[in-house]
Amino acid sequence: MISVEEAEKIILDSMGTMGKTEVELAQASGHVLREDLQADRDLPPFNRSTFDGIAIASKAFREGTRTFAIQGTALAGSPRLSLDSREQCVEIMTGAPLPDEADCVVKIEDLKIENGKATVLDPDQAESGHGIHELGSDCSKGETLLKAGVTISPKEIAVAASIGKATVQVSTMPRIAIIATGDELVPVDSVPEPHQIRRSNDLTLATALNAAGYTSTTRLHLDDDPSEIEATVSKLLESEDVLILAGGISKGKRDYLPETLLNQGVDRKFQWVSQRPGKPLWFGTFQREHHDFPVFALPGNPVSCFTCLHRYVLPALDKWLARTPKAQTYAQLQEETAFHPPLSLFLPAFANFSSDGAYQATPVPFNTSGDFISVSKTDGFIELPKERTHFSKGQTFKFYPWVS
Repeated sequence: MISVEEAEKIILDSMGTMGKTEVELAQASGHVLREDLQADRDLPPFNRSTFDGIAIASKAFREGTRTFAIQGTALAGSPRLSLDSREQCVEIMTGAPLPDEADCVVKIEDLKIENGKATVLDPDQAESGHGIHELGSDCSKGETLLKAGVTISPKEIAVAASIGKATVQVSTMPRIAIIATGDELVPVDSVPEPHQIRRSNDLTLATALNAAGYTSTTRLHLDDDPSEIEATVSKLLESEDVLILAGGISKGKRDYLPETLLNQGVDRKFQWVSQRPGKPLWFGTFQREHHDFPVFALPGNPVSCFTCLHRYVLPALDKWLARTPKAQTYAQLQEETAFHPPLSLFLPAFANFSSDGAYQATPVPFNTSGDFISVSKTDGFIELPKERTHFSKGQTFKFYPWVS
């Protein structure tokens, strides 16, 4: 067996970088940006009003003028006007260009407007620069606004649209095949016999992957039939970018996957990790068209399967897509815990924040690595290192949320 840290390093070192593709900006949400985006002009590109009111020259106000003749109206989207004299003003709408010679906007609530004239009621609102979103105050032309590696969300869409990026370069989304194995598995809508269980692993994995942005997934089920497994794996290695298998990976008489994967030319990097749950974790890569693609064979027990996905698979896929790494989450253990086997322990836990803002994790007891009922009450798992056997309340350890 290798350690958790060794397994993590081997997996991450095996992940290259996925190719790039160009997509319409409207379709880019959830993708990983693969180019830096720079401002094509100063933003805002002109001095703009931040509210409705009048634009004046503040110097005239300082020299005693309180009432200004309205010479025109500046509308958002209209060309910039110019003040004819300091004793005049321009009615201005939110977002409209500030007229030449004006350096202040007084909001409409602080004015009395009648007979074509506007009187300033509040002297504190007539300062130079008041009510103005200044030219280039958000960013300068050529400034990098978004860096490659960011996951595109609505706020990144807004930035890209503002600089005229109708299309963007993103990482190609991998095609992921999720294969659940076992004669005991039946469809979710079936009435199982006493010796059968309903399929949950493949649906759980697909849902978690979709939530993380990996939407191109296919789910399959294979019985414990060596010839069927061999034929299906062979076909998938030709068509898919990632294989994630659940079950059939340990030392049982019908655990055919390790041999099948080797027979199909998958280069095994490791099998067996000193961790609980998830000890029989298998990882390898296969080559197609001079590129390496990953194969993750996860334990069949639901808790083991789900935990290994979050601990290893999702970080590996993020690296493959050149996604900017997420900051590691840490949490304070809220119960003294003892664990004597020389294994790293992934302990499902309920998480919350203390009154001083510290992230806290309270372990939730579960029967075995098949007890997904108890795990459904948790928010993630806290990782307790194998080098120790006792873990004190209040100590801080890595925490992996089920939903990031």
